[in-house]
Amino acid sequence: MKKVRFVNLEFKNKLFKKKILNRFNRILHHGQFILGPEVLEMEKKIAKYCKRKFCVGTASGTDALYLAIRSLDISKGDEIITSPMTWVSSTNSITMNNAKPVFVDIKNDLNIDEKKIENSITSKTKAILYVNYTGKIADTKKILSIAKKYKLKVIEDSAQSFGSMRLNKPSGYFGDISCFSFNPMKVLPSLGEAGAVLTNSKKIYQKLKILRYAGTVSKENCVEPSLNFKIDTIQASFILEYLKIIKKLIDKRIKVARSYNKGLTNDIIKPVTEKNCLDTYYTYTIQVKNRDKLLKYLNSKGIEARVKHPILVSDQLAYKKYDQGNLHNASKIIKKIISLPINDKITQKEIDYVIKTVNNFYK
Repeated sequence: MKKVRFVNLEFKNKLFKKKILNRFNRILHHGQFILGPEVLEMEKKIAKYCKRKFCVGTASGTDALYLAIRSLDISKGDEIITSPMTWVSSTNSITMNNAKPVFVDIKNDLNIDEKKIENSITSKTKAILYVNYTGKIADTKKILSIAKKYKLKVIEDSAQSFGSMRLNKPSGYFGDISCFSFNPMKVLPSLGEAGAVLTNSKKIYQKLKILRYAGTVSKENCVEPSLNFKIDTIQASFILEYLKIIKKLIDKRIKVARSYNKGLTNDIIKPVTEKNCLDTYYTYTIQVKNRDKLLKYLNSKGIEARVKHPILVSDQLAYKKYDQGNLHNASKIIKKIISLPINDKITQKEIDYVIKTVNNFYK
């Protein structure tokens, strides 16, 4: 068995490759390489898909998070409640807006424990930024209820969860504002870096558009200091082509996850999809004993398993100065998680090989 790749970004489908090249040729023809017509088309289609009124494309998912927080008028010293189980961009977006991240422990499903949020709320708390880790949407009903009770803003970090559903509502639908990442590894990818911010507020939408373009309302008039967060037309065009086949891409990931769930030994903790939910499995992440030994074993067998985020954000050098709170569950789980290969090109033969190899390790 040749190497089983964690992600596979090759263009093997000749017809799809031709469609992509045709899109590139159209961009070369009209010459609008930044914020071209494809950007507005992408924004409209993403907004419609997520049942939102407005969408603003950005140069990356990190940019989307930064702009989302900035558009909510968060002030220096304000606190934002968030999860320690994520990529650092989520938390960096808080501190880069001069706010303070307040970490709350996670549940066994790797998402923020909404039951512990209230204990972390202070007079300085202004928002909750929750992460849909691995593509599983957090318990939005409870989070939104808490936010309403304490008059807090809610930011949905949907970087990993495009296409996921909770209670028949799509990822990106929830909260005051939501953010996507479309880098090449995501369920809905671009050719490089790209992101989007979604909202139902016209006021927030208008501010986002100004902030995205260096704080300008026209080339001559700057109304607020900001930087350049504009999305390239080529990325929007690529996303549009992938949007046409997004259901196929999601169905493949779900099929792979179901095969893993069915075939893997019960000695490991597998992801569970709740009733009336759909998880798109940005990663297929399990919790295991002897994680580091398993990782080394799988890699030796040609299987590209990974520990996507081996360190809690709260334990990163940049964030150790902040109050850690009680992160007992997160500290325990971070030592157990490992992600198995999942992508739209993985074969059933490769899936079966991964299952067999994992099970052999635990015999």
